[in-house]
Amino acid sequence: MKRLIRKVIFAFRESLNRCCLNNKLKLRGAKLKIGKSLLTKSKIISKGNNNVVIIGNNCLLTKIKVNILGNNNQIYINSNCTLNQAEFWIEDDNNKIIIGENTKLCGQIHLACIEGTSISVGKDCLFSSNIAIVTGDSHSILDNNGKRINPSASISISDHVWVGQKVIITKGVYIAKDCVIGAGAVVNKSFENTNCILAGVPAKIVKQDINWDERRIAIEENS
Repeated sequence: MKRLIRKVIFAFRESLNRCCLNNKLKLRGAKLKIGKSLLTKSKIISKGNNNVVIIGNNCLLTKIKVNILGNNNQIYINSNCTLNQAEFWIEDDNNKIIIGENTKLCGQIHLACIEGTSISVGKDCLFSSNIAIVTGDSHSILDNNGKRINPSASISISDHVWVGQKVIITKGVYIAKDCVIGAGAVVNKSFENTNCILAGVPAKIVKQDINWDERRIAIEENS
């Protein structure tokens, strides 16, 4: 009986998310699993086979767009996340996007995976707006012999990273935990050092031995 009740509750919640909150869901060849979360004014489109979108508990997702074109792709949004106007774009097969717990994507963020790569975002991260995170170049660059020379590569962003406005993070990048990426930076290489501020085009370390807090803490005046 308890199992039946859970199924009824899940079906009701899925129906609410699908019909009552202005969502557009076209899940051909895909499974959508939503925990105790709210999905509103969003679009999820899948064209392929064995694709999965899983949303944990206590998430608020507003005006998100998901486009999956391929097979065996996965999107995981863990619990207690807030996403506003985020776009997930997946092409080809065997790609994966993971958003860690308590992470906030605040607006107009484009996450794109192609050619069997992944984007992994840790827990307790904070992203501003107008951000692009892409694992590939979409098109081919060839050498003089016609051989392609621009393979795609996965991106990994560790726990508690703050990403400012208009940041671009390119393929193959790793960002260590407790870092801040300044507005307008282009991050085209990995940074293994924790507790750093990264800024510039291309990004470089401009300050070390820092940390950050989402709260606006009062600055003590010098005596």
